[in-house]
Amino acid sequence: MSQKALLIGSSFSAAPIFACLRKRGLKVGVCGKHPTDPCHQYADESHFIDYSDRDALLNLVRTGNFDYLVSSCNDFAYMSGAWVATQTGHAGFDPFPVAEVLHTKAHFRALTCELDLPAPQSFNPAGVAIDDQRLPLLVKPVDSFSGRGVTKVVHPKGLPAALDLARANSRSGAIVVEEFIEGALHSNSAFIANGTIVADWFVDEFCTVYAYQVDCSHHPSCLSEVVRTGVRAAVSRIVEHLGLVDGLMHTQFLCRGDEYWIIETMRRCPGDLYGGLIERSLGIDYTDRYVSGFLGEPPKPAPVSGPAKFIGRHTISVASPIAVHAYSTRFPGSLMALIALKNSGEVLQPAPHDKLAIVFNQFDSYDDMVATVPHMAGLVDLEPVDGNWNLV
Repeated sequence: MSQKALLIGSSFSAAPIFACLRKRGLKVGVCGKHPTDPCHQYADESHFIDYSDRDALLNLVRTGNFDYLVSSCNDFAYMSGAWVATQTGHAGFDPFPVAEVLHTKAHFRALTCELDLPAPQSFNPAGVAIDDQRLPLLVKPVDSFSGRGVTKVVHPKGLPAALDLARANSRSGAIVVEEFIEGALHSNSAFIANGTIVADWFVDEFCTVYAYQVDCSHHPSCLSEVVRTGVRAAVSRIVEHLGLVDGLMHTQFLCRGDEYWIIETMRRCPGDLYGGLIERSLGIDYTDRYVSGFLGEPPKPAPVSGPAKFIGRHTISVASPIAVHAYSTRFPGSLMALIALKNSGEVLQPAPHDKLAIVFNQFDSYDDMVATVPHMAGLVDLEPVDGNWNLV
């Protein structure tokens, strides 16, 4: 009899994880409250529950006799999974108190302070004195994703509205206030086994439509070896200090010259098909490495590979609502894949709340990639529905 896995999440980002589990010969159940989500269409079992309801997820896991529990690509999926796995003993999740440290912005900022890691300074929202010397500041919900509810405060009068917006986008109503650092955004995906990084990759990222949501990225990265070494050392200190289990450790950080600042880290798979960027550039199976931790296997070391292909990834989004009939791209090089996320004629809402498609493009040279990727949004042509109405 085939063993069973429960995939926590049913959206398009979970589909590669589903395919990997099925490829391994597992029977795959899927949970997610939206019946129209892609993974429900081909799951062996569909469970239409809100997986952020931890008690509901625990009941499903206990009654469904699942051998494995696998998180998809958002914090709610991982945190609920960690809460359940702490009680059931399923592999791949850190103990829930450890998961809370990593996935709650205020707790993580306290950790970077404790370990004396380079990171933005944070302030108590209730007691911070705002003056021109501390501005600008960033105000964030402690538990949101995709940059929702984040505001850059450049004047003291803007603080109350920023605090209200952050609270409105937090399920817990909790917020964090931190210094704003000017720098380039990057990420490091590190796979750890027995407390050691056995494979990792760096990606350069850009937020060009909405200031706090990545919509363009490329591999290979432009980062210096000095920064790469520093980030790996910081990640390793966190892994050792918290005693993290085998699996993925994905970290976002800012860089200016050879300086870097750790912004956030997560143990779940990054969204918007991030793994596809690494897979298309290097030919390695990022998703299988991610899944291995939840199956009780240590991630495999990085294979010896040939030169990286120059790959850009773009999540097509807009700043204002529009009903899109068709779209096309004008990127140099060759289009590798276009993953449509909406139907023709549907209304596309503004970022960070909606996405039209994800595009992977191969460039002929490193210079073409670096010159083009930060500007990919301007090289997408949207054809609106004829007589497009004002949707604001």
